[in-house]
Amino acid sequence: MKARSTAIQGALAATALIAAYVTWQRPKETVTTDTVKVLEATKQSLEKIHLDDSTRFIDVVRHTEAPAGLWLTQGYMPGKTPVILDAGFSLVSLDGGIDGGPLLVANKPAVIPPTREVRGNERADNLIERFTPLEASRALGTLSDEKLNELGLTGSPRNLEVTVAGTTHHYVVSKQLQGVIGTYLKDVKTNDVYLMSGTLFNELDPASQTLVDRRLHTFKQPEFDRFTVISGDKRAEFVQTSAEIAQTAKVARVATPDVPEELVKNWHDKIWSRVIVTEVLGRNEAPRAGEPRVELRIEYAQRGAAKGWAEIALDSTAGTWVRTENTAGWVAVHQGTDELIIEGKKLVGK
Repeated sequence: MKARSTAIQGALAATALIAAYVTWQRPKETVTTDTVKVLEATKQSLEKIHLDDSTRFIDVVRHTEAPAGLWLTQGYMPGKTPVILDAGFSLVSLDGGIDGGPLLVANKPAVIPPTREVRGNERADNLIERFTPLEASRALGTLSDEKLNELGLTGSPRNLEVTVAGTTHHYVVSKQLQGVIGTYLKDVKTNDVYLMSGTLFNELDPASQTLVDRRLHTFKQPEFDRFTVISGDKRAEFVQTSAEIAQTAKVARVATPDVPEELVKNWHDKIWSRVIVTEVLGRNEAPRAGEPRVELRIEYAQRGAAKGWAEIALDSTAGTWVRTENTAGWVAVHQGTDELIIEGKKLVGK
């Protein structure tokens, strides 16, 4: 009996330890009753979120007028843009060249992107919701200078500004320090300190590209039944049917709708789903090699109504660019996309 009693007590103790561990590990953001409101805001009243690290900044704004939607502005703070120094030279082996010796080649200088205004993606939209209202795991009240320094709030370069209904609220975001778990926020006006939950400020990073919308279109492939490919003064019109399932989709010319053209379908599948965006330029920003020349334009329609469009272009260095109804401007795409231009022109020329 004594052994049995000891075993039962041990099991109960183990269960209590596991429960305590699970409770301690459970993310604060999942326990809504434990959160503390830092700032009251709604989707209608929240106008702008600004975060900077005294070098770079990011602004998140929801536009209600055209171009409507969620927009990000990212760049360097005034006077903080890095100075590009001479990139120098590198020794490159000739591998059996004229004399078999090395060749001195000038390095390409680093390219500093300008301030860019681009569309925000679904992650940006989810991030906005975490500010309506802005909540914390705990409210710590006002703290001593020693404690502020310990939590990384003293001398922190990170500044948060949230504009709600015309009023801007200022906060200091803690530095990332070894041994300090979590992110702390100090209200500049009241000096109140809050422990923030989750990864909010990791996502809202001025240098991060995770909130940038890289989609060419927001509509899906089954949501259009006709597309037109245009090259110069030539055009070819196609119909798409049975597109609800990718394997059953068919593409045919408007003049012969009952004659599927597998070559056209394969070409368009590459255009639709295999073009990889490598760089997103801002609104009204031209590529470094200058304004590209449009080689192909594709226009989409559903039941006679315009759905969207895409333009594929080449710049003076043969770099390939795309812009659509969803992009802020030009986006660079992967090498090899220029071959799709050649294929598309052949289809239009038939």
